[in-house]
Amino acid sequence: MNSMKKTRLVNFYCKKCGGTYKLDIGDASREKIEASLRKRDAFECPGHHVELTSPLNYWEIDWNSLEETEVQSQEEWLNDLKKTYSVVVDTEELKRNYEVEGFCYGLCIAKDKTTNEKVTFDFATGPDGKRYYFAG
Repeated sequence: MNSMKKTRLVNFYCKKCGGTYKLDIGDASREKIEASLRKRDAFECPGHHVELTSPLNYWEIDWNSLEETEVQSQEEWLNDLKKTYSVVVDTEELKRNYEVEGFCYGLCIAKDKTTNEKVTFDFATGPDGKRYYFAG
């Protein structure tokens, strides 16, 4: 990777959806992360469900999986997204090219303004804070 900034990641398993995901903990200690998560009264799991409780009631964090890695640049992150999905648009492109019909289970349901084809987008925020929608 081209970035110089480092971060630390740990894996966690969600007992509800069965997914395994990565949590970016930066330079925070285990105690600080657990205290912060314990205080949360709601969260959205990457597995597309929202719960009105602390993530610690659902997530099993594997502290032994701790890995230090370089933070991806916006360009690297976006290129990886485009390699994985056939449609990747930012918020402005979404507004311009799609009619958003609603959200369901954490996904964006939209209709292509040109083809009238329905598209179900997932979405994520890039390292620079910009939101991207992706499908396929």
